[in-house]
Amino acid sequence: MSKNYSILYAEDNKDVRENYVLYLENYFDYIYEANDGLEAFDIYRDKKPNVLLLDINMPNMNGLELAKKIRENDSNIPIVILSAHSDKEFLFEAIKLNLVEYLTKPVDRNKFKSVLENSIKKVKENSPNNQFIHFAKTTYWDCSKRLFFHKNKMIDLTRNERILFELLLNNKNEIINPNEISKYVWDNETEINDASIRNLVKRLRKKLPVDIIQSIYGSGYILSH
Repeated sequence: MSKNYSILYAEDNKDVRENYVLYLENYFDYIYEANDGLEAFDIYRDKKPNVLLLDINMPNMNGLELAKKIRENDSNIPIVILSAHSDKEFLFEAIKLNLVEYLTKPVDRNKFKSVLENSIKKVKENSPNNQFIHFAKTTYWDCSKRLFFHKNKMIDLTRNERILFELLLNNKNEIINPNEISKYVWDNETEINDASIRNLVKRLRKKLPVDIIQSIYGSGYILSH
């Protein structure tokens, strides 16, 4: 199996995490590790991994809370939950999150292998063979590299500009309000005012060679093409 995929693994127990990482290396070229839910969410926004493997018991934000937060703006990314619980309350909550699997520890290795292969299959199904989203003949977004190109030249976007663009792209033709942008782009920071959001949108628009981000008065912003 090709390993050209990435996974974010969130687990607060270092020994457990290191043990799983050794096995994950058989399937993924890039493995991002997080100690808690907040760190995992920050890595998710910055790195955009292909698959999420989340332990349910973590400090700051547990695995289910993290999955819910991610599902607010990303309905496709494959998510696997690892849990020491088989309690129905957790299972019922997990069903709502469109998970690949809810695995109860200790996890059978054959079952885990099957779940990872199924996750990668879903990545392939969700991603078109052509990884480029074109906005004009010579202007496109490379989904794999997470870079914007115009006439074969990369457009230099800052981290927050890229995160904002991906938020709008993932919700194409839907209005994203300033509060949603604030929570998604800055997350842990507080009191992000409307002026900061407007400036970020303005900078992004200025860099893009196509006029695809529109302001909806009193509502927010929308990406359409």
